[in-house]
Amino acid sequence: MPDKLVFQTNIPVEVALKYGDGKDVTGQYGDQVLYTLTDGRVTYVPPIVRKQIEDLEIGRGELFTIKGREEENGTRRTIECQVAANGRTSRQRNGESAEKGRQVGARPEKQPSGQASGNGTVGRVASNGVSAQSLKQALALAVDAVAEGERYAGTHGISLQFTSEDVGEIALRIYANASR
Repeated sequence: MPDKLVFQTNIPVEVALKYGDGKDVTGQYGDQVLYTLTDGRVTYVPPIVRKQIEDLEIGRGELFTIKGREEENGTRRTIECQVAANGRTSRQRNGESAEKGRQVGARPEKQPSGQASGNGTVGRVASNGVSAQSLKQALALAVDAVAEGERYAGTHGISLQFTSEDVGEIALRIYANASR
């Protein structure tokens, strides 16, 4: 099974499609579009991202970026997707909550401390040289791991539910191991 590109908010990711069209699928987060990327990975995005790709006339093999930005509207959080190619951009809201919007955004490669995080800002650097971005990445990995663990347990008829404390503990362990 190919590796899956999972997006993370506020981190633009450059990708290229292996095929011009995506495949409609229904997943944990409702209707999604499955795309195969030129590097062999696959990604799942909301249908609104497909519309942006089509509106920008992004062709097979053309490099473009996808970025999900979290917005607050009162007490509700949404993810606004932005697709950009060759200086052209398309911004539309996908209407999902921040928790469900995780698939719109990507796990970035680990960055050396103090380097730009991709959103135009430089991450804070702790006294041991580990950036605040590393902690954010550890938390995102923990959330993804917990979700996958619950999904896997469900396929075996086991009801498993992690608490926010569990996620925090897992994130801290990931962070501690990465900081070594």
